[in-house]
Amino acid sequence: MSTHTVATKETSTSGRSIIIETIMFFTYAFFAVNWIAGSTLTPQIMEHFHLTGFASATFISNAVTLAKIIGNFLAAAILTKLYPKKSIGLAALLIVLGSIIAIMAPAYTIFILGRFVMGFGGALFVVYFSPVVIQYFSPTARPTVNALNSVAYNVGGIIALLIVGPVIAWLETWQKSMAFFAAISGILFVLWLVFGEDFALTQKKTTTNSADEHYTIIDAMKEKINWLLPLTYCGSLTFYLVLLNIFPISTFAVIDAKALSTLTAIGGVIGTVLAIWLSKKFNKRLPVIRLCGLLMTLSGLVMFNASNGTVAAIAALAIGTFMFLPITSLVMIPQELPNMTPGKLTQVMGLFWAISYIVVTVVYYLIGIAIDHMGYAVGLYIALGVSLTFFLGSFLLPETGR
Repeated sequence: MSTHTVATKETSTSGRSIIIETIMFFTYAFFAVNWIAGSTLTPQIMEHFHLTGFASATFISNAVTLAKIIGNFLAAAILTKLYPKKSIGLAALLIVLGSIIAIMAPAYTIFILGRFVMGFGGALFVVYFSPVVIQYFSPTARPTVNALNSVAYNVGGIIALLIVGPVIAWLETWQKSMAFFAAISGILFVLWLVFGEDFALTQKKTTTNSADEHYTIIDAMKEKINWLLPLTYCGSLTFYLVLLNIFPISTFAVIDAKALSTLTAIGGVIGTVLAIWLSKKFNKRLPVIRLCGLLMTLSGLVMFNASNGTVAAIAALAIGTFMFLPITSLVMIPQELPNMTPGKLTQVMGLFWAISYIVVTVVYYLIGIAIDHMGYAVGLYIALGVSLTFFLGSFLLPETGR
């Protein structure tokens, strides 16, 4: 191993572990705040760059999707070259730099570049959660930490809901508002430089040939489970994005669709809390994925067909709950595979997120075509049908829980 890495210490939950997890959690949460702030300010940004067609704004989401896919594929290679402290620091720095580029952009193309850089940083960051979890936390603590990490973006969404409006009202211009949130991300980047540290990415060699030291993303692609994991998750992610972005602008709800989408997001937080509680009572992974996957889809069916507002609201809350409750169980599966190391896990999770976003991008586009030709109902039901991958995948994945 390089002299840059340190010996792998015994995995236990220490004060340092909690500080590192806290910094990473809020860095990703404020990535969400930065992102949502930029989305909220879209009308002002379009006016600033003299854009007349709203379609121009879609270039931003396309740039971010591309950034996520590229970032996910490159995350492990960057970690291997720079080691954990610099790699996570780079991801945090890119979030800040992306905001600065967007704020100072003289043209809309440069603004999109800024959002690309920011999205790239966020994509790296979400991959680096997993190796940090298995390095710094005991097996009994990992389900709780995984659950917290899975809801970091939602927490950022809640923070944004509370502070983005007042900050925009206070600072008036979109540049100053985005600079305010970038400054918070900058503080978190500095905190990482102070408290972050390197750790060994592989196990100590026991033979002259250490297979896991040379485990590449190509090796990861050769293992069936590394395809089954994202294909299991992609339906749930597609359904979530459709509920957040398409469902609110449809008329396919008995009450305000935006309110139902908000309840789904709140359900996600409830699901995370339940996941933490459940992890202390139940160690099996597949029953949780299977049951929650089925109940999520059934809840969506109830919400789409409800003629009563209260029933629709309860179903929306249930969707979010059953969507986020099993994510902890899903990400625990690769962490619990035999001979898993931080370096190998980074390759696995990089591939996981890359495949997930590629599939979601294609399916999301097809749903858009279906809506254009056959209406919102058809598109929403396609998303609902695709969500069954979570249920179906549970019959193909291995059981790694005790």
